[in-house]
Amino acid sequence: MVQSFPPVMGSGIRNLSAGTILLIWAMVSKKYVRPSKKHLLTMTLTGTLMITLGNGFFTIAGKWIPSSYAALFSALGPVVLVLMLWFSNIEKPQPKVILGSLLGIVGVGILISLKKLALKGYEQYYIYGVVLMLIATIAFNASMVILKKARLPYSTPQLSGIQMIIGGGLSLVISFFLGDFQHFTQIEVKSTAIFALLYLIVIGSIVAFNVFNWLIKVAPPTLVSTYTYVNPLVAMLLGWLLAGEELHPLMIVAGGIIVTAVALITTAKRK
Repeated sequence: MVQSFPPVMGSGIRNLSAGTILLIWAMVSKKYVRPSKKHLLTMTLTGTLMITLGNGFFTIAGKWIPSSYAALFSALGPVVLVLMLWFSNIEKPQPKVILGSLLGIVGVGILISLKKLALKGYEQYYIYGVVLMLIATIAFNASMVILKKARLPYSTPQLSGIQMIIGGGLSLVISFFLGDFQHFTQIEVKSTAIFALLYLIVIGSIVAFNVFNWLIKVAPPTLVSTYTYVNPLVAMLLGWLLAGEELHPLMIVAGGIIVTAVALITTAKRK
């Protein structure tokens, strides 16, 4: 997608489109309830954190850093989440979880050292990509903690729809002030980019984000984050097969360390 669409614009179009479809779905299925001002503020905050910062910053970094690397970095999410739940007195971590958190930091440290994995021609933006992915990971997991504490009494399509409309709309406003719309008129949009955008709207947002929001309601946050088991392995394989991305040996080692860390964190016994 980012080969043709400016990253912030692409993220905005993706999420605004998916959010509108989900909100219409909630209304048509008569699952829409008018939110209170307090709950609307919570949706605005979490939508901004998850979509504008979380998805938006990862999309920008995707212009400079291979998708497989980005997926490995996102596996740091459970580590960030454990620390946030600990500091907010929601869930005190067990020794097994603390060990997993330390391992996760080691794994990401190895990733950060692999500057040569930056996409060709974007080496100078490598550290910016790492910083953006770190901010995105923190923002996304902070929203999970907020949603868990808020316990919003709305249907998943309504919650996801409002969050994506707010986050996607804000992304488009930012994109406009960045001059993306003027620049976009001079770009030849590839058919593969359109396919990627449609795929992200349907599978990445309407399906996956909707399921994600439902899981936050019914399962512990650290258990919800187990999707990061699969993301890095699938992304590394697809990046290698379809996008010609390099599988650096240290990247595989870092991936193993991070996935082990996530396993320790998410398999700890809970009440």
